[in-house]
Amino acid sequence: MLRRIRIHNHALIFEAELHLEEGFHVFTGETGSGKSILLGAVGLLLGDRAETSGVGLHGDRAVIEGDFSAPHLTAWLQDNDLPVLASISVRREVLRNGRSRVFINDAQASVSQLRQLGSRLVDIHRQDQVGLALERAAMCDLLDVAGGHGPTKTAYTEAFAAWSEVKRRLDHLEKLAQAPSGDVDYLRHQIRELELLQLDSLVWDDLTSELSSLQHAAELHSGIAKAWNACDSDEQGVLSLLEQARKSLTPLTGIDRDVDDVLGRIESVRIEMRDLASTLEDLLEQKQPDPERLQRLEASYDQVMRAFRKHGVDSVEELHRAQEDLLQQANTLQGLDAELDDVRVKEDVARKTLEEAASELTRKRRQAGDVVSKQVLPLLGSLKMPHAGMAWEFPSVAADDLGMDSPEVWFSSNPGSPLLPLTKVASGGERSRFMLALKSVLAGIQSTPVVILDEIDTGVSGEVASHMGAAMKNIAMSSHTRQVLAVTHLPQVAARAEHHWEVSKSTDGATTHVDVTALDANGRQKAIASMLSGENVTEEAMLQAGRLLSSS
Repeated sequence: MLRRIRIHNHALIFEAELHLEEGFHVFTGETGSGKSILLGAVGLLLGDRAETSGVGLHGDRAVIEGDFSAPHLTAWLQDNDLPVLASISVRREVLRNGRSRVFINDAQASVSQLRQLGSRLVDIHRQDQVGLALERAAMCDLLDVAGGHGPTKTAYTEAFAAWSEVKRRLDHLEKLAQAPSGDVDYLRHQIRELELLQLDSLVWDDLTSELSSLQHAAELHSGIAKAWNACDSDEQGVLSLLEQARKSLTPLTGIDRDVDDVLGRIESVRIEMRDLASTLEDLLEQKQPDPERLQRLEASYDQVMRAFRKHGVDSVEELHRAQEDLLQQANTLQGLDAELDDVRVKEDVARKTLEEAASELTRKRRQAGDVVSKQVLPLLGSLKMPHAGMAWEFPSVAADDLGMDSPEVWFSSNPGSPLLPLTKVASGGERSRFMLALKSVLAGIQSTPVVILDEIDTGVSGEVASHMGAAMKNIAMSSHTRQVLAVTHLPQVAARAEHHWEVSKSTDGATTHVDVTALDANGRQKAIASMLSGENVTEEAMLQAGRLLSSS
């Protein structure tokens, strides 16, 4: 259950801290008083998307904290490498610069983890989401939960995964089989073209380097010759001049230390220059123009570049991979008929297994639907729909991860009227009552510790409203649910609550604030009287509010 929630600088709420107990809580207040802001803060605590517009005027961030009692989630915390404590504390910070931070038990976590945790802690039902609650995915989940179909659903999921894998392979092979028969010959032609390039022994960098050298052989040869002559000509070459310098200083050896040093350096340079001249002489021999070799290299270069363009690659390594892919495709096409026959048999077996699993899942969903209907109809009677009729239809659909059926609720609220899809015939108030009855049934089977109902009672009034309040209170007393938090405008619903909070908006002329206040007995009576009579609370309204509270 939610034990505490603190909201700081979220929209118009500067500071609010609520300490909550078990049971049925209602939140009331005038239209526009800020109830949606409060629910928005709760949504952030559960992993809803954060908006910078939700950061208030009193700092650079909004902070929402919550403390939950949820011992059943110990394993989830361990699986997510989060600290396991006696309670679960959640902290969400939304910064004005757009960043958002999440902490679970003081350890930093992701929004995705918070969303997973939130779905296990709180179930929020909003009036504008009734349609979503009746969509196929929600209906399948409802029946599987109500019927305890875990093993059956797992068997279907495994069968669907196995069939999907085989079906993808079959579709791929059939697409290949539809290609023109000459494709194999063309693939072989491409493979032969690549084989002629001898990719295994081709070193692209070496080829391009040698090609560049041969393309500029004349310039290279001329430059190297000039450099070699400058180093090693008989009279004016560097080596000859260094030898003259060495001979001039050698007789002076041992007289002056500085001269000895210079002589040593001359000798070192002379040795290096001799080696350099030898290298230049070798290069002069190597870098000879070779028109025939140049022609062969240019032809090889052009062939490789054409292959690059043809196969959409830009390296020899990628060209090699393209060759391997072509080989695999050619081999596949050659053995296609045999493989197609084999995969078709496998697909047929997998589909039969899938259809059997789907049929069993639908059968159990029908059984669960009958049980749910028998439990929902009496509750609808208590909600002033005594003549309501309800049934389930299961039209077939293409196989997907949900099954091969699409559960629909068919409904009638009047005697003699035919059953038709609930989404088409029920009014807003009837849908609200139906969803409340459905949640009441599910609360006794499987539910989150906290259920939030946001104006689920819209479209009803009078005695029906009182019965809806009683139904909400019963959900809070179910075996799986510890708290129900309901936003309501109806005094009959508010009177049924065990805890009453009032949301109000005030202004000092410069700024506006939203406050959330826990009401005592007298405050509850005044709040309910205000809901009955409007802004000017009359004595009669106070008496009526007292009677509502006493009868609840």
